[in-house]
Amino acid sequence: MRKMHLNKGGSGWASQTACGRSMLRTPMSANWADFKKEETQHQCDKCLESKQFALNTKTELRNNI
Repeated sequence: MRKMHLNKGGSGWASQTACGRSMLRTPMSANWADFKKEETQHQCDKCLESKQFALNTKTELRNNI
């Protein structure tokens, strides 16, 4: 089963996902808002454990308070 990956950032050839994969080699990746909408079973396990995921979660919680 294919998994959805979280876009970390960068531009062009330097774009990567939160788990360290190249965006050019990753068939399915999404920004933060779309990644959150995916069911947990369809999200990449490494992306869920990444520092980028923790940072995005912390920033979102801080902005909602």
